[in-house]
Amino acid sequence: MNNKRVVFDFDISFTNGGGIQGQDFRLDIDGNTITDQELADYIVNDMQLLMVGKVDILNKHYIEEKHKRKPVNARVDDKYIDLSHTIFDGLVTYKGLPSPIICDYLSREQSKVNYEPGTEFQIGKIEMVTNTGTYIDCPFHRFENGKDLSEIELEQFADLEAITINAENVTAIDKPYFVAKEIRNKAVLVYTGWSKHWNTPQYFEGHPYLTADAAEYLKECNVKLVGIDSHNIDNTRGKSRPAHTTLLGAEILIVEHLCNLDKLPESGYLFNAVPPKFKGAGTFPVRAYASFNS
Repeated sequence: MNNKRVVFDFDISFTNGGGIQGQDFRLDIDGNTITDQELADYIVNDMQLLMVGKVDILNKHYIEEKHKRKPVNARVDDKYIDLSHTIFDGLVTYKGLPSPIICDYLSREQSKVNYEPGTEFQIGKIEMVTNTGTYIDCPFHRFENGKDLSEIELEQFADLEAITINAENVTAIDKPYFVAKEIRNKAVLVYTGWSKHWNTPQYFEGHPYLTADAAEYLKECNVKLVGIDSHNIDNTRGKSRPAHTTLLGAEILIVEHLCNLDKLPESGYLFNAVPPKFKGAGTFPVRAYASFNS
């Protein structure tokens, strides 16, 4: 059993003047160490202090002593779950589309001529198609006169009540998977398990997709967004794209190439997938994630 405790003094100053000090505070910790920042945040929150400026943690050391309450840095359930793949130089998202080029525009070594010693900077350069990594589709992707990324309101990208639909190991995901589910006005995330093949040749072949009937039903139920952890929300073995046509035609956004959907509950979380505000672009990578109330 871990019986480590931290002993420390603190000195807190306030932005509106004045300050308080404390000596020989003792707190239970989880593990052998704790950072000054964690201690400062704990003291400020625990004492419900306002207008806090600088917080100094002083004379910190550790002792072995029986714990008296829950450790201040005990791990809590994750508040966020990342649902995005990492984009890296050379990543293949779609066969036939160019991979992203990620490099220096200004390297740290080159920047030395512009700044004093010890003040180097890096400015990156990225060249890529907008269908790269985990990305969002808006109507302009499919329709010439549809809304582009700059015309979609933030409310359609952020803090969406969400539901997870389990369609693991299913290829053609049909309407019955969504019937009798609370999906109206929600982000509907379809878990297929296909993301396990990400960045392998198998990812592109025989992937799961939504049927035309499923897309039509989602439209009728007025969902806000549909996401999937697969290569495409449509069946790419043919030339038609009924899911894109139906959903984007109704201004229902699509997020493709999600991951970690197996870590989500069926409901009780919010979905976020906010892209940059580009004019004239219908798709772009997002940092998609689920958030939970703490």
